[in-house]
Amino acid sequence: MNSERGLKGFILSRFFLTLAVTGIVEVFFINLANRFFIPSVIKFTGFEKLVHIDSISGLFLVVFVLGAMWVLGRLLPFFKVSTAEATAFLMSELIKHGLGSSDIAEATQTIEDLSRNPKAIIVLLISMIVILVIMLLPYIAAGVFFSVSVAKEIRHIQREKEIARRKEEERRYLMISNIVHDLKTPMTTVYGYAKALNDGIVPEAKRPEYFEAIMAKSDRMNEVVALLLDYVKLDSEGFTIKRERIDLCEMLRSCCAFSYTDIESAGDEFDIDIPDKPLFISADGIQLSRVITNLITNAIRHNPKGTKIRVSLTCESFSTAEDIRIFVADSGDEIPSPLCDQIFDPFVTGDESRASGSGTGLGLALSTKICDMHGYGFKLVQRPEIHRYRLGDEYKKVFVISI
Repeated sequence: MNSERGLKGFILSRFFLTLAVTGIVEVFFINLANRFFIPSVIKFTGFEKLVHIDSISGLFLVVFVLGAMWVLGRLLPFFKVSTAEATAFLMSELIKHGLGSSDIAEATQTIEDLSRNPKAIIVLLISMIVILVIMLLPYIAAGVFFSVSVAKEIRHIQREKEIARRKEEERRYLMISNIVHDLKTPMTTVYGYAKALNDGIVPEAKRPEYFEAIMAKSDRMNEVVALLLDYVKLDSEGFTIKRERIDLCEMLRSCCAFSYTDIESAGDEFDIDIPDKPLFISADGIQLSRVITNLITNAIRHNPKGTKIRVSLTCESFSTAEDIRIFVADSGDEIPSPLCDQIFDPFVTGDESRASGSGTGLGLALSTKICDMHGYGFKLVQRPEIHRYRLGDEYKKVFVISI
């Protein structure tokens, strides 16, 4: 869709540009013909006393009138009719347009000379054809230029689409590879522990530890599978969010309460700044809660112990629910610049080794999809730009949801 809009914009801009340039060139050619070419032709034909031409339109009219005079001069004698009256009428028309001499007698003599030697008319006709060709050349060149440029742009868009398609295929292959990796590691551990227990080589005192490890790895696999199913569901055609009237402030407080135990267990500090008054919006409360919970969970997992995590909300007008921003900030380490553009892609965790167990890399991808489906803005802001939100000097990065 974006490429189609881009192509339409390119065609319109290139069309008006071509039209403007063609108009300028056309005006230049017309002025050149009016000032130099036409007077030279009239002087060459010897009609400078008969007609006064200062424009291309005047040349066309004069050629038509002189041609008509020549035809009448050849035809009227057959009907035994004098050409004087016809010549006088045609010359009077030229005089009305300021293109002819007021000396009718001289004009009649010129027409008689013309009837015996019509080469001057032929020169005028050739001159008119040359001028027509010159006037058409800018339009022909403009048409060729416009067609070639549009064709190049279409090929460029097609190449971009092909590159995007290949990147999407690579992304899907990488996704499959990451899924296999995230499932294979715990499965290998579960199989090894289960085999050891089955073979009876695990001491009785160690068996509870092995069972706990098996349960932990199984939970890890369930988490990967559940998140993957959610990601695929959100990405599938036909899935729609279920909007309803929700109190955004109350929803944020519920998300903070849900995550409070995890924050305490991680040794982190919670900073909550949510207005007490209700703020009603139309949104899918379940899906939006998942976004907030994912952001808080990421702040816990990807930062050292003792990190300060802030959840806050600002709104310009609570009565109209305008210009709402949700902030999930932390005082942990900043995300390296090369990773900032990739962190919203699936299976990107920010860890060099995926065996670290720090997360599946699907949380931010899911959050991005949910925000996109709502039409909300979703971005990462770090120092020094984070200071414009006035969240506190201790915070180094923040995820901002704009509603």
